Amino acid sequence: VIGSFKSAIEIEKNRLERKKLPFFCKENELIHGWAMSAVYHAAMFSKFGVRSVPFQVTQAAYAITLFESVNYIEHYGLKREKKANGQYERTLPEHSWNNNNVVTNLFLYQLQRHSDHHANPTRSFQTLRHFEDAPQLPAGYGAMILPAFIPSWWSKIMDDRVVEHYKGDLQRINIHPEAKEQILEKYATEQIGTA
Repeated sequence: VIGSFKSAIEIEKNRLERKKLPFFCKENELIHGWAMSAVYHAAMFSKFGVRSVPFQVTQAAYAITLFESVNYIEHYGLKREKKANGQYERTLPEHSWNNNNVVTNLFLYQLQRHSDHHANPTRSFQTLRHFEDAPQLPAGYGAMILPAFIPSWWSKIMDDRVVEHYKGDLQRINIHPEAKEQILEKYATEQIGTA
């Protein structure tokens, strides 16, 4: 959560610098979001008093958990390569998992067409496209949320897909080091067995 917060600040700071604007300005989209949240929470506190605090904290925790779990689902195991100058390659459709599940896309504003969002970040959600050649989730986000919280189940569903996406190049996968060691061991054994 803290990393996402820092990343958002850095991204917005860079966006504003490209426009030759300071961080604290009326064009800062983070400040817009923070202000809306502050107004909402102040209104709830004003209307319902201290009784609203547990509900507001619970809602915020739920929203953060949902946001981070969807972020995890969208990018699991995928990695952008670092260039010689130390910067990462441009974000491409292959850097996020897609799914064209109609119900989830309708309820989540085409969020599962995440690859197009990465490739074209300013495109409105109504016009986001599905890329068949981008990595594909086996089901919509609704079906993927629960497995994402159960590591053994998630691994069983997704690890083969990650390895397949990188055509067996195990050094390109981006997974937690402890899990990566298990995957390297598993797939190295499988590759030796088929050689």
